[in-house]
Amino acid sequence: MKFGSIAIVSLIVLLLTGCTTIKVEESHFLYPDKKITMQDIQNVDATAKKQEVTLSTYEGITLKGTLIKVADARATVIYFGGNQFRVSAAGGDPAKLLLPFQVNILMMDHRGYGLSSGVPSVANLKADALLVFDYVKGRADLSTLPVVIHGHSLGSMIAGYVASQRNVDALVLEGSVTNVEQMTAARIPWFAKPFVSVEFSEEINQVDNLKVLQVYQAPLLIITGEKDTQTPPELAEDLYQHAKSQQKQLYIAKGKHHSNALTGKQLATHYRQLLKQITLSKSS
Repeated sequence: MKFGSIAIVSLIVLLLTGCTTIKVEESHFLYPDKKITMQDIQNVDATAKKQEVTLSTYEGITLKGTLIKVADARATVIYFGGNQFRVSAAGGDPAKLLLPFQVNILMMDHRGYGLSSGVPSVANLKADALLVFDYVKGRADLSTLPVVIHGHSLGSMIAGYVASQRNVDALVLEGSVTNVEQMTAARIPWFAKPFVSVEFSEEINQVDNLKVLQVYQAPLLIITGEKDTQTPPELAEDLYQHAKSQQKQLYIAKGKHHSNALTGKQLATHYRQLLKQITLSKSS
């Protein structure tokens, strides 16, 4: 059962003793795939073309993904999805939402997810992300374009790591955490905290976007949903406050949640500003 279904059932039980009426729709339980189709992406940009990408790691693991190229692209966005993200099932939404900014988009299945082989771990997801970045910079048709690293949820941790290891042109953290310890603390109710002790493995403790942003200097866009309960907005605000970049933006999408912040009405304003900052940085 997905988190959304669990939350709905819990809410129903909670409200049984009250007089509140809630409406349960089919959409609360049905989650159809949102694939990338040529018709959809060409409705956004008639020049869009789709290519399948296969990468091999040094130990022989195969990573699969999709590259969408557009004419006269302003940049290439490498999009790292969240936990359970699969390009074939969920790539349609980010593709349609980001293509209007005249950018190429590369989305890969994480190791062990979708069409990619292997078993995921923090260490190999980091290594795979660097492989993906280096692949883009090594392609003759992409190498001269700026690269935007865009990570959502789990992908934001990976994106932050890439920004700490490579010279990226811009970083987008969507539904991000500061670090796992603060995220966990934010999700434990205050009344339960005295009774809960949490231990973090060394690998998990190394995931820390707060530290990354205290060093990162290039254009930065932090996105969160106003009603995000998985990575609450205060985590995004903390990231923004500690970020050293002089070209930083914080966008809290009104009325949006963890999975749909990119549908916020002001996304275009912030994303276009990010791309403008890249251009100015390149020309200075």
